[in-house]
Amino acid sequence: MQTILELILILILFLSVIPVINMFRNRADSKYTCLKFLIYSTFFWTLLIVIERLSTNTFLIYYSGMLGYPLRLLFASLMLCTIYQYVEKKLPKSFQLILGLLILIDLFLALTNSQTLWFLKLSYSELNTFNDLYTSNFGPLFVYHLIISYAVALIAIALLFIFLAKQKGIRQYKEVTRMMAISVLVVLVFNVLQLFFVTINVNLTYISLVFVAFILYDVIYRKDMVFNIRASGRSEILANMREMYVLTDANRRIIEISSLLLKKYDLKAENVISKPFDVVAAMISDRVTLYSEYNMEEESSIEKDHYHLREKEFKLKGMNESGYMILLYDETQVYNLLRELNHLSNYDTMTGLNNRNYIEHKLYDIKDTKNIGVFSLDLNGLKINNDYLGHERGDYLLKTLSTKLKKVFADTPRKEIARIGGDEFLIITYDENLEVLNQKMNELLLECEHEEIEKTISVSVGLAYDSIGDSNIFSLIQNADAQMYEMKSSVSKIYKKNMIEFIKLQDKFIR
Repeated sequence: MQTILELILILILFLSVIPVINMFRNRADSKYTCLKFLIYSTFFWTLLIVIERLSTNTFLIYYSGMLGYPLRLLFASLMLCTIYQYVEKKLPKSFQLILGLLILIDLFLALTNSQTLWFLKLSYSELNTFNDLYTSNFGPLFVYHLIISYAVALIAIALLFIFLAKQKGIRQYKEVTRMMAISVLVVLVFNVLQLFFVTINVNLTYISLVFVAFILYDVIYRKDMVFNIRASGRSEILANMREMYVLTDANRRIIEISSLLLKKYDLKAENVISKPFDVVAAMISDRVTLYSEYNMEEESSIEKDHYHLREKEFKLKGMNESGYMILLYDETQVYNLLRELNHLSNYDTMTGLNNRNYIEHKLYDIKDTKNIGVFSLDLNGLKINNDYLGHERGDYLLKTLSTKLKKVFADTPRKEIARIGGDEFLIITYDENLEVLNQKMNELLLECEHEEIEKTISVSVGLAYDSIGDSNIFSLIQNADAQMYEMKSSVSKIYKKNMIEFIKLQDKFIR
C-alpha cells in the first residue's frame, strides 16, 4: 500500500507541472487569473512536498510540511474563485476579504505552530524525519481549519454543479459534470482514508487536491468551449460586432448568444442556452424570417425582420470539440427593396396581376400537365376604346377585367393569372376537372356581360385541358389560343360595331 501511494505521489508531482507550463504561456491573459493562481499554488505545494521528502534540513522539512495547512485553504479559495469566473459570477468582495483574512490567520498559525501546537502537536525541536509530520497528533484548531477549508471547497463544487445542471443539454458540459463528479469522489475517498483508516507518510489531501486542480484545468482551460472563447478575448470581439451572432456546439445546441439578439426579441439567456438553434429560431419565427439564400417567391410578412444567416464551423486550438458560429445579418431593408424590385419585375403595375416575365418562368417548371387547364383570354376592342375614348377608358377595361378574373377564380386554390400582353391574359389551373373549368369560363363571360354597352367587358376566351398528362404546357397554350381566336373572330367584330354606334350616338369622341 505504501509503495503504491508513493508511486501515485510521484505521478501527481509530474501531473502538477503540466498545467503550469501551459498556463505560463498565456500569463498575459487576465481572464485566467484565478485558475492561474490555483495552478501556481498547486505547483508551489508540489515544491514543498519535494523539499519535505528530500531535504535533510529539519527546519526546511518542518516548515514545508506546516505550510501545507494554509495552502489547503488557499487552494479551496482559489477553486471557488475559478468556478465563480467559470459560471460568470463575481465573487463578493466581502467574501474575498474574509477568505483572505482566514488564509493569513492560517499562515500565522502554521508558522507559529512550533510554539503553540495549534495545528500539530509537534514542535520544530521534536522533528527527526518528515515521517513525524504524518504520525503526530493534530492540535486543537486543526478540526476548525479542516471544516473551513472543505466548506469553501464544497461551496465551490455545489455552485459548479448547480450551473452544470442548467447546461445539461450541451455535450461539453456533460463531460465537465462527469469529470467533476469523479474528482469529488477522489477527494472524499482519499481524505476519509487518511483521517480515519490509515496512517501513512504520504499527504493524500495534496494528491486529491492536485487531481482536482488538474481536472479544473482540463475541463475549463483546455476543453470548455465557452470559457475558452471568453478567456481568449474573442467574446469581447463578438460583443462589439455589428451583426448579431449565435455560437453552438457540434450538435448545434446554443452555448453563447448575442446580448443584442436577446434584448431585441425579449429572450432570456437561461431559456435559450443549451437549446437547439432550430428550436430558438422557432421561438421568434412570428417576428423574424431567417434564410441562407434569397427566395423572393416565398411569402414572407413585410412586418418581420429578415436575417441572412452565415454559418461557419470553428475549432479552438487545443480542443477536440468543434462548434458553429452563426452570424445574423440584418437585411430587412435590403430584403424589402429586393421584394419591391421582384414585384416590379414579376407583376403588372396596372392590373396587379402577374406579368409575362413571371408566367414564362413558371411555364418552364411545369413538367407534368395532368389535370392542368389553360385559359387564353383577349380583351376585345381595346384599340377602339383607346382611339375614340382615350387611354383612360382602355385602362378602365383592363383593370375591370383583372378584377373580374380574380373574383371568378378566387375559390380556385392553385392557379396562375397573368397579363402577358397589351390585351392578352393567361390563366393556368392545377388539379381541377374539365367540368369545373367550363363552369368558370361561363361564369366569367356572364360576369363580363352588361345591358349597357359602355359597361360591358367584351372578352374572348379559349380553354385547353389535359386529363391524362400526355401534352406539354406549350401545346396546351397553343390549343387554348386557337379556341380563343375562333371565338374572337365573331365576338370582337360585333363588339366593335356596337361600340362605334354607341360612341357616335353619345357623341363621345375625344380624338
